[in-house]
Amino acid sequence: MTNLIVESLGGGWQSSALLLMSCRGELPKLDAAIFADTQNEMPETYEYLDYLREHADAAGIPLITVTKGNLEQDIYAKAHKGSQPTPPLRLRKPDGELSRVNSYTCSYDYKRRVVTAEVKRLCGKPGEWKRSNVQQWIGYTRDEMSRMKPDLECRCGHAKTPTTSKRTGRPRGHLDGCRECRCDGWRPWRTNRWPLITELGMTRNDCARWLTSHGYRLPPRSACWHCPNRGNSHWRDLRDNKPDLWERSCALDDFVRHDLNLLKLPGFIHQSGVALRDADLRSRVQQRAEDEGQEPLFSEETDMDCDAGVCFT
Repeated sequence: MTNLIVESLGGGWQSSALLLMSCRGELPKLDAAIFADTQNEMPETYEYLDYLREHADAAGIPLITVTKGNLEQDIYAKAHKGSQPTPPLRLRKPDGELSRVNSYTCSYDYKRRVVTAEVKRLCGKPGEWKRSNVQQWIGYTRDEMSRMKPDLECRCGHAKTPTTSKRTGRPRGHLDGCRECRCDGWRPWRTNRWPLITELGMTRNDCARWLTSHGYRLPPRSACWHCPNRGNSHWRDLRDNKPDLWERSCALDDFVRHDLNLLKLPGFIHQSGVALRDADLRSRVQQRAEDEGQEPLFSEETDMDCDAGVCFT
């Protein structure tokens, strides 16, 4: 039987602090930290991963990068094949109301599934994970306690929650025992754990203070450069400083509006539900002041970027 402690590494403040605490011996030593790469992270995120890897290597902790493929390329390539990745786009209803794609698949297919596959590989030969005990750390903090969810996969490989098969119409999953393989009950092989919450009671800002107080660089916000959960500060940065990524984001925005085959409504990358090229990218403070005919009194950013943990890493 294999016993492992692994971290699902997102590359932001919380998960980076969690890894570095393990490197310093303030938390138990990890057997591995796993980063799921969509191949569409910002350049500064990849640079920071190299920085983390130096500290992890010095502590004897493998930092492993895994990938399903290039998310941007797969959105284009699978346009007419029925298996296109679906980002969390904004949808424009016929009456003009905005909604969001809630059943988006990009984070599941390109983050959670590849991390799970790598954890199973680390357990040893095929099938060994069914006899293993894995503790998986996730870098959620006290301000994200609503995201704490247990792992729901049994050692038999089936889910705890009963569902109905779309193909056969028969029930699947566990109640007292598994309805598919008839194992004697739900027994998880992996346990999710949140040390920043349960052991340390830290918030996201606490993680930033810990990093700086110990002389570490603060990581940039980790998310795909074309993610619809990004805010105006990110889009302005692309437009003004990374014109190649800005043009690719605008091209992808045009593409998903017309060629994302799973959508029945027009989809938009920008949260306002207009074409990214035409979106108002001012901060909220700037918008309000200029709309009232005034100069902004402050230059601080107040527009929201994507929430930490939204990709479940």
